[in-house]
Amino acid sequence: MKYRNMLIKDVFILLFCLSLFCSCSNTEKNNSYSVLKVSLKEDRVAMMDLFKKMEVIPLETKDSCLLIWPDKVLYENGYYGVFDSKYPALFLFDRDGKFVRKVGRKGNAPNEYTEIYDVTYDEEAGHICMLSPFGEIFRYALNGTFLNRVKLPQRANYQSFESLKNYFVTWTLSGKDEDAGISIISKRTMHCVKKYWKENRNLDFLYPRGFYKFRGKMYFFRPFGREVYQFDKNNMNIAYKWDFGKDNYSVEDFGFSKAESKGEQEGGVMKKLKDSSIPYLISNQTQSNKYYYTKLVFGFTPNGQYHVFYRKSDGKSFFFKKTKEGIKLNPLLFCDDFMLCLASNADMNAYIRVLDEKENRKLIKRKEDDNPVLIKCYFK
Repeated sequence: MKYRNMLIKDVFILLFCLSLFCSCSNTEKNNSYSVLKVSLKEDRVAMMDLFKKMEVIPLETKDSCLLIWPDKVLYENGYYGVFDSKYPALFLFDRDGKFVRKVGRKGNAPNEYTEIYDVTYDEEAGHICMLSPFGEIFRYALNGTFLNRVKLPQRANYQSFESLKNYFVTWTLSGKDEDAGISIISKRTMHCVKKYWKENRNLDFLYPRGFYKFRGKMYFFRPFGREVYQFDKNNMNIAYKWDFGKDNYSVEDFGFSKAESKGEQEGGVMKKLKDSSIPYLISNQTQSNKYYYTKLVFGFTPNGQYHVFYRKSDGKSFFFKKTKEGIKLNPLLFCDDFMLCLASNADMNAYIRVLDEKENRKLIKRKEDDNPVLIKCYFK
């Protein structure tokens, strides 16, 4: 009897501790997805609050690899692939930042393109793939050799894409509200096997890169929604949702329908963003083993960019515009162990304060007009 009473007491204590732990977390389960609760009250965040160390990768500067507007980074087989949408081409650098080769060429020859909007790595085939807005994918070997070009299903305005096992996932700007924005396309047949996402087309023209991949699954977001979706060729469901408390809003609060444009113009959305009638939009979503991440843009200006890091282990969130050291983060890639940021020469004075002596030595000979630097930030 005494043993039984002790067992009941131990079980009670365990249940109490579990309930206390759950009550302290900022994550809630809503049906089948998590709700991430975050206050948009700015925090004072130091780099070492999030990261245990930082590594500098100065990108070599040559006439053959001058970067204009890098806006995407791939990391495969020890190489950094920097996509420059203004060039447009993919520039490969080794682990030390030494330039290796350029992939892709603009022109009118059969192995050249007139425009490229996005690039991805096809892990199954081991190919670099580039997306033309005119409905073609250009394939290259890792050594830069052009392989072929393949036609996509006829759609207008291909904007972005990712590789998902045996499929390409593409995003197009719909001409009509009833047109789906997401297409899942078989790599074998190049036929569409599934479509998703029909909504007011005037809400979809901003931030076309709405996909990210984590642990082999594909995720999707839009700038005016706090929901992040996970999908494949069988279904699409909400994976998690941000809850900003009193700072939550819906575009319907400002007279816009989620489902149809109703003759509205894109300029109406832009005006409400610029005058802050619509307080913010979401320009990025991703996650690693340790964090969920999103970027909010207030006032539709680069100066209004704020970061949210949400720690998975305990639900603690970090909301900030720049760190205590004055660093304005520019993350372009999340991996399980680290985040890759692009830093201009103007950013380096702030980074120098937190880099160790070894990493700072890599910056001694840099010139003002050199290519930007990749900062590899390892999560704590």
